[in-house]
Amino acid sequence: MARQFEPSRNERESNGAPSRPVAVKVVLMGELKQWAGKPEVDVELPRASTVQALVDKLAELCGEAFARRALNKQGVLQPHITVFIDGVQMGRLEGSKTLLTGGRVELMLLPVYEGG
Repeated sequence: MARQFEPSRNERESNGAPSRPVAVKVVLMGELKQWAGKPEVDVELPRASTVQALVDKLAELCGEAFARRALNKQGVLQPHITVFIDGVQMGRLEGSKTLLTGGRVELMLLPVYEGG
């Protein structure tokens, strides 16, 4: 299960909802770095956004070359891209529905290829 951090009372709005966004540092490896034209991207999203919401934002921020190569026609990451969230492989969490919560989350995108 994904690690989730509860905001303190000072971080909540009057209606009880979390008020501060989650800061995500995305580290791009291999070809992803070339496609995006940068090795890292810092993104702020509303607290409890999903990995898919982050992917949508990356498609905007990293440009057409990145989106065309890293995402399929449905806007989902290609299967050869492995995602790690705070050192845990996304597949062991809840996939693209994994919630990005609590402070700063580091997400690493790593292209993985099989063959010989």
